[in-house]
Amino acid sequence: MNTNSTHPKRPVLQWSMAALGGAVTVAAISVMVWEGLQPSAPPMLRARIVEIEATAAGHVAMVQVTNDGDETAAAVKIEAVLGDQTATATLDYVPGHGEAKAYFRFDANPRTAVVRVQGWSAP
Repeated sequence: MNTNSTHPKRPVLQWSMAALGGAVTVAAISVMVWEGLQPSAPPMLRARIVEIEATAAGHVAMVQVTNDGDETAAAVKIEAVLGDQTATATLDYVPGHGEAKAYFRFDANPRTAVVRVQGWSAP
């Protein structure tokens, strides 16, 4: 019996794809480990008027609050001031890298209203 058997050589393309797959896997694991070791950023909130609608009761301004931080902000209090008229709202939460919406009613057109985040708490 002949025990000398020749194994077919693996094609270069197969080795190349195996190396590429291994490199992508190592890169993905490296990114996950890196992100896991980084400290989380606190909430970074900003508010702006994104839409205004005229209604029979006045003008309604839709305000979008965006959180550019990693952590969630709870009980987010926002304020909108237009002349002598002030409106406030409290959002339950704004997730990290997320957004939430609130609505304010004004007698006049609120396109020049000043909108700001007053504060929040940790969930």
